[in-house]
Amino acid sequence: MNRRSCLATLPAALLLGGCGSPVRTTKSAVPADVRRRARRAGLIEVRQLAPNLSIDLRYTTANNVTGRPIYPADMPCLLRRSTAERLAVAQANLRAQGYGLRIWDGWRPPEAHQRLHDHGASTGMFIDPVGGWSRHCAGVSIDATLIDASGKEVTMPTYFDENLEAAASDTRHPDPVVRGHVKLLHDAMQTAGLQPLPGEWWHFDDLEFLYTSIPVVWGRDLGIVLPP
Repeated sequence: MNRRSCLATLPAALLLGGCGSPVRTTKSAVPADVRRRARRAGLIEVRQLAPNLSIDLRYTTANNVTGRPIYPADMPCLLRRSTAERLAVAQANLRAQGYGLRIWDGWRPPEAHQRLHDHGASTGMFIDPVGGWSRHCAGVSIDATLIDASGKEVTMPTYFDENLEAAASDTRHPDPVVRGHVKLLHDAMQTAGLQPLPGEWWHFDDLEFLYTSIPVVWGRDLGIVLPP
């Protein structure tokens, strides 16, 4: 059964956590005013649809390529609803196998992407806004890794935003265990309609919007202020 037919079998009050495993929508932890603005912009907090997701937004901390926080500490993890639905399907698939997802980044305010590009333009890691914003800025891309049943991150080819040559999705890692982890993550995401980026094993794009232009959502429009 594919993802769309799976979703169609559920009552409107439920969202699929995986075929045969519905999960109830949960109350959002995002402030009401931000939630309302996000909803008007087509974004939703991912835990409303996948409450058991592990979320560790790297850009809320100094543990990222810039060495300083880019997002506010209370930054919500937002995505377009259809993208969040796909993520919930992938999470349920992995949970059934004793694993799960940890989200490192979801919707990214263009203001934050500009800072990231300004810091790492020479690396090619962050798309130049002059040519168009990252799909993160529209809420249709996810950065994620794999965790085990205890919530510990498993060994992957690289860490986040690290060593683009080694991070390429088609790079054959010498350790078969690591290769198995990447395959497990990519298979689950692809089955749910989320396409791995060839240059970064952790980045996934919603196939529905891969060739469709979609408006970005600015942080200022949601009332989200970046750190100075």
